[in-house]
Amino acid sequence: MSMRNRIKKSVATASRQLAERELQLLLDTRFDLEMLSPAIKGHSQYQALMDVIQTASERNLSVAEFESNVRQLGEETWLLAKDIIKAVR
Repeated sequence: MSMRNRIKKSVATASRQLAERELQLLLDTRFDLEMLSPAIKGHSQYQALMDVIQTASERNLSVAEFESNVRQLGEETWLLAKDIIKAVR
């Protein structure tokens, strides 16, 4: 195996391992959020907000577009989004 191929293989392995760790952190964060803050998950606008987040992610929307879509759901939903951001930090 050439040096170039070994380097490519090492980089691919490191990238895969990093991606797996990041995914696990996201999964753990979501779990912690649900466990630590039932008030957030039980909020009347929670599912509507999660739908907007999922759509934004699928369509790769900009932050401005995402914020606009959340604000269209009302001030209460915007405040819920801010609470979620605080909880995840």
